[in-house]
Amino acid sequence: MSNVPWEWPNSNVIRVIDGDSIVAHMEKDVIIDCGFHVMLTQKVEVTQKLRLNRINASPAKTVEGIAATLYLTQLVLSVDTVLLETLKIVGAYKYGDEWMVEVTMPDGSNVSDLMVTNGHAVYWNGEGPRPGG
Repeated sequence: MSNVPWEWPNSNVIRVIDGDSIVAHMEKDVIIDCGFHVMLTQKVEVTQKLRLNRINASPAKTVEGIAATLYLTQLVLSVDTVLLETLKIVGAYKYGDEWMVEVTMPDGSNVSDLMVTNGHAVYWNGEGPRPGG
């Protein structure tokens, strides 16, 4: 399986669950090569629960978790669209039907990195005990 991300430009975050999980509406046109010089374009739409890749925020009901959720909410709901990238080899998160995602803001900044830089999450690779709470 390829490590090339599935890119979902112009996606909309519709809800923030906690400091490292969101729900987003994604859509894009997919070109299907049917052979015989026939190419079809199909619009694909999905609303999906996603988990920010590479980080962990404190549990939602803690003081730190509430602050992380508020910061993430203000960040991603302050813009009309974001770029979402899910890695094919990462797939669904092991604790539920959340897909690991990199979120890029319109200014090019990465949401996972912003969460860490601003003290609302820590870097984590998903192995071992969860840091940060």
